[in-house]
Parts: sequence; structure tokens; C-alpha cells
Amino acid sequence: MAENRFSTIKYQEIISAYFEYFYSYTNRNWQAMVGRIAKDFTMFGTGIDEIGLSKEETLQLFTREFEQSPTPIQFEIKELKVFKINEDLAYLMILMDMKISMPDNELRECPNNRTTAIMAYEEGEWKLLHGHWSQPAEGQEVGESVPYKLLKVKNKELEEKVRERTKEIEKQNIELHKLNRTKTELFSIISHDLRSPFNAFMGLTDIMLLNFNENIKEPEYFRKQIELINERATNLFNVADTLLNWAWTQTEEIVVEKKTINLETIVNKQINILKDLAQSKEVEVKILSKEEINFNTDPEILGIIIRNLISNSIKYSHKGKSITIDYFAKDTSVIIEISDSGIGMDNDRVKEILASNLNISTLGTQEEKGTGLGLNICKSLIDKIGGRFFISSEKNKGTSATIYIPKK
Repeated sequence: MAENRFSTIKYQEIISAYFEYFYSYTNRNWQAMVGRIAKDFTMFGTGIDEIGLSKEETLQLFTREFEQSPTPIQFEIKELKVFKINEDLAYLMILMDMKISMPDNELRECPNNRTTAIMAYEEGEWKLLHGHWSQPAEGQEVGESVPYKLLKVKNKELEEKVRERTKEIEKQNIELHKLNRTKTELFSIISHDLRSPFNAFMGLTDIMLLNFNENIKEPEYFRKQIELINERATNLFNVADTLLNWAWTQTEEIVVEKKTINLETIVNKQINILKDLAQSKEVEVKILSKEEINFNTDPEILGIIIRNLISNSIKYSHKGKSITIDYFAKDTSVIIEISDSGIGMDNDRVKEILASNLNISTLGTQEEKGTGLGLNICKSLIDKIGGRFFISSEKNKGTSATIYIPKK
């Protein structure tokens, strides 16, 4: 066994020569380090491309490393073994902890670095002939030949990503079904509620054309026909406006843009829009409140809500009746109440309307047709601005719709 070991003197010479190289390397002393390298020096480093098959290639890699990390490296030797190959070659195995300063000045700890080195006796002194650095696999723990624990963590992360993606797909499927249902509903409404006014137009104009010659000198006849056409046009406009608003509420594109508004201004604007519709039934729309209310909300969305509720009240009010609009501020909310003395509903019907996402349409007091989407639109838009919606109604006595809207 003794012949496989170096003498104590040679052993100390080899250790001393290696540490002269290693101290100069870790302290970034280029000249001293190069002086401890053999003429046929090769190296394997820890970098992806750190393979030096000649002294020239290896020194190029050292040059790059010194430029990228010029700060001295801290280290602590944990174990060192020297093995004799022959009288002029020694094989070293070293285990150490290192602290390396990164380009961002962060001190990176690199525990359990392994290096093997071949020292050659050249020109009367020991020099480094070959070096090979390696680091433990990331995530690999003591007792593991492969990183089982890391694999488990990665698998868990992957499973979580799969669950999240599955939820996204399920959400997309729900949205797709919703869009398909919306499309089916829209086609159904268009085919029924838009066809009827157009058929009425064509019927009136056909009659006028057939009787044109015999009635050409009777302006009263044409006046009545034009009034009927105007009535049908108003109805068609209301249906189209409702459909557009409803289709808008079914998308995710509603952006709430809050600003300070004057409530009386918003309410009066909607009353003016519906003035002709109210006059056609001799229905008076009155504002009861004298309170000046300014608060923060989306004026366009609030306008659509109020307009739909007033339009609904006109539709179900008897000729010559009135609709009242009252509003006041309370705590953190603004409360708006729109009431009529129309045909009203029983409690079951109210619950059905508030619970349903489908259109529930009934004829108005003058057999006005509609989409049945007015309250559906209101519910959707009130939710968008963070409000609450209540309906109080009694059959044959009237209906009161109340909205609670946050002030901010």
C-alpha cells in the first residue's frame, strides 16, 4: 500500500502547489494563477459552455469569469484527498463551500462544491494539469441520487397550473354557453318583436297605396295613417333601443365611468326622451323630490336604468294616469323610486321577474308589445354600478321600483 502513496515531503509539495494556484484564482491574481498552470492544462467548469480542451481555451474561459465576477471568492475547505497516479502525477478530490459575488453585488452561497484536480510535476515544480468543477443538482437533498423532493414540488405546481387552466376553460365554456343562449334569445326576439312593427308598416303603406286615388283629396285620411305610422315607428325604435341595451349588458365590455352628476338633470333628460311616448297615452310623469342631489356614478348607465323603468311604467299605465319619480339621499346611498298606478303584479310574478334571466313580456294597457327585457337590463346595470334593486307591486293597483345606488 505504501508504494501508492507519496512521501510526506511530496504530499506537502502537491498540497502547497494546489493552494498556491487556488489562492491566486480566488483572489483574482491573474499572473500568479497562470504561473501555477501546466502547459497542457484543460478544464471542465460548471457553466454550460465551460469546456477548455487546451490551455488557450481554458484561459479564455478564466478571462470571461474574471470580467464577470472580479471580486475575490470566499471559500472554506471541508475535505481534501490526494491520490498517487505515479511519481509525477497526483489526483486531488476537494469538497468546499463557496461564496461568490454576482454581477449585481449579491453574495451567492454555493455549498458542497466538488472539484477534482490532476497535478503534474513539470519543470521541477507541481502545476495544475486538469481541473473539473461540479455543483450539487438544484433541489437535490441528502440521501437522494435524483431530486425526488424537487420533482414532487414541480409536480404539485404543475397540478395547480392544470387546475387553474381547467377553471379557466370551465369559465370560458360557461361564457360560451351564455353567449349561445344570448344569441338564441336575440334571434327569437328579433324574429318576433321586430317583424311585427315592420309588418304593420307594410300593411299601412299597402292600404294607403291601394286607396291612394280615391283618398287623395282627403287629408284627414292621410293624417290618421301617418299618425299610425308614427306610432309604429316609435314602438319599433323602443324595441330596437331595448335590444341594443340588452345585448350590451350581455357582454363583458361595459366599463363603468363614474363622475359627479346632478340627479335632477339625469331624470329630466330621460323624461324628455320619453315625452312623446307618455303623451300618446296622456300619461303625466312627475318629479316629486325638491332635493338637490349631486353624487358620483356613471351617468350613461344610470340614464338607461331610469329610462327603462319609466318606459315600463308608461307601458303598464292606463290612459290619463300619472307616474311619480321620487329620490333622496340616505346614509351612503341615493334612493330613487319610480311608481305608477298601472295594472300591477302579484308577488309570485315579482319574484319570477327578479329571479329570471330570461325575457318575461306581457302586453301593455293598450296592447303595446315589447321585448320583456327592460327589467333584465335594469338588474344587470344596477349590479354594474354596485346598486340594489327592489320591486313592490299589487295587482290592479300599481308598481313601485326602487333603486339604491352608492354615493361614491
